[in-house]
Amino acid sequence: MLPKQPFVAAERFIQLKRTVFPRSYIDAFKRFSDMIVMPLICLAMVYLGKADVLFAASTFTTAFHRWKEWIEFFESALSMQRMRLFVATHGGPKIVTNDPEYLPYVWADAVVRSRPEA
Repeated sequence: MLPKQPFVAAERFIQLKRTVFPRSYIDAFKRFSDMIVMPLICLAMVYLGKADVLFAASTFTTAFHRWKEWIEFFESALSMQRMRLFVATHGGPKIVTNDPEYLPYVWADAVVRSRPEA
């Protein structure tokens, strides 16, 4: 199913892509640490009885937020794929871009142009 607001979906996809796949190695390592390493350390500390309540709460809140972004990104990626396939089956996009980062806007434009007027 195509998004009701293709440009909003395209903008959110680009934002999530920048967040989920950061350009610097330090940000990527921090994201990996927030999603996997710190929750494992926190679980081990809880098991040993050495965990602080605030440490556990902040660790699991951060991990939950990061995993939520990760899942939302892949759902958004599927939405972008549906838009791209819709555009390909309806004669392709009418505009182009030289920057592949902004292709979701091209697909959103093509979806808006090919929808019948309400």
